[in-house]
Amino acid sequence: MKQAAMYVRVSTTQQKEEETIESQKAALLAFAKNNGFEISPKLIFEDNGFSGSTLARPALDMLRDYAAEGLFDHVFVLSPDRLSRKYAYQALLLEEFKKSNVTLIFRNSPNQNTPEETLLVQMQGMFAEYERAQITERTRRGKKHKAKNGSINVLTKASYGYRYIKDSVRNQAYLEINDKEASVVKVIFALYTKDRFSIGEIKKHLEQHKIYSPTGNEIWNRSTLSGILKNSSYVGTAYYGKKEKCESFSSRLPSRRVRIRQRTTLKRARQYRDRSEWIGIPVPPIVDNETFDLAQELLKRNIKLSKRNTKEGSLLQGLVSCKECGYSFKQNVSGTKEKRYHYYRCNNKSKTCLNKSIRIKDLDESIWTNLISILESPELIRKEVSRRLSELKNEPQELKRKQLEKRITDLEIESNRILDAFQAGHIEMKDLSARMETIKRRMNDAKREIIETNAGLSKEQLLELTEAVDWFSRHLKNTRQDLTLEEKRKIVRMLIKEVKVGKDDIEVDHIIPTSAGSNEISHLCTARDIGL
Repeated sequence: MKQAAMYVRVSTTQQKEEETIESQKAALLAFAKNNGFEISPKLIFEDNGFSGSTLARPALDMLRDYAAEGLFDHVFVLSPDRLSRKYAYQALLLEEFKKSNVTLIFRNSPNQNTPEETLLVQMQGMFAEYERAQITERTRRGKKHKAKNGSINVLTKASYGYRYIKDSVRNQAYLEINDKEASVVKVIFALYTKDRFSIGEIKKHLEQHKIYSPTGNEIWNRSTLSGILKNSSYVGTAYYGKKEKCESFSSRLPSRRVRIRQRTTLKRARQYRDRSEWIGIPVPPIVDNETFDLAQELLKRNIKLSKRNTKEGSLLQGLVSCKECGYSFKQNVSGTKEKRYHYYRCNNKSKTCLNKSIRIKDLDESIWTNLISILESPELIRKEVSRRLSELKNEPQELKRKQLEKRITDLEIESNRILDAFQAGHIEMKDLSARMETIKRRMNDAKREIIETNAGLSKEQLLELTEAVDWFSRHLKNTRQDLTLEEKRKIVRMLIKEVKVGKDDIEVDHIIPTSAGSNEISHLCTARDIGL
């Protein structure tokens, strides 16, 4: 019998308890056997309690990795919605398995041998996505209705200081004060508002008195204490619907990895709704309103006065990295309240990196002066752009990308030949593993080169850069002193990819390298603030 793999999934704990995943496995094993396939227990991939609306599932990830390595050529799935409940994800997975020469066989759907059968599978995927959207909307409206009626059932969990009590007879729930935990909450508020302890001092006090955190640890996190002080449940109102899921571009500056690869990624996150949309649910209070309001005022004031507050940002924020260990540099503040020093420091928390800190003011001013000299001589950039356009004309990126894609295809063919030789008994498992590892490494190298090729500046980007530099060069003389920090940042990010700080020098990686863009700031390394 031929070997194949199997994928099964259930999305809820209730389905796990009802053993629906076992019924899926039994049905697929029988179906595979009737079709002349045998499925090894090692090739049964199970996702228990994972939603079909996401691709981030451990068993599915493993299945995709094994398929890419060519360890099997058939996968049995109960139906398309078990693979994913989103049509777009189904199409993506179908295409991915097809590229790996893996055939997906659905028990409750026709095989995709004809255009009509393929269309039917796609229609099933769209209906599954519609069904999920319908269920999600009904659930959302139902929870919102319950919250407006003051039902505790819609809250995800009870805050520290409460017990979640469920009445199985009336299918209702309520919060009951946990006296032991509530006394700790009162102590935290009293230390913060009456004794004016800082959050760090409260943390130390609780740990010294052997008071365990909400998770049962001896060590308290500052974020946990801050969350307790901000939690409105302790004055009698818990809110439902404070946050909502969103899939948007990050409001922060792009990370170093994203910036170097020159691509923007979507970030799944949760964002606060407008406060008018929050739905208040009455709960038993633990502290009085006066104490809670005072705590909120102190929190706001302490954030403004904190010496760790670096919200004003810096010119090179997100661009500075350590040349010694590769970590990014973070902003730190040192000194007294009367005289503070802002500086960049390597974010490597281990003691292996001995790189020292450098003053933000010194580095920013030197980089800015360096860029002004480049913008005052735009002909250098024009010359470099012309050279790159000539290179693109002689060796287009598209041609190079096609060559790399052909290399990957050839490696896939070679991989299939090696697997055929193994199945025919011509090579041993040890040789198979070694040769497959070599092929996989070469394929990864080719894929990495494709990423780097895509990251290069295109003809349109080079021309846009030239126009932007010309515009800045013409207007910079009159407006240089009036530019805001954000405007200066745009200019910096237009010309600089990364600033690498070493123990003895500073290397500036320009997007368009020019003779004027060489390391003209290495003298700063001798004047850096190593004593901070």
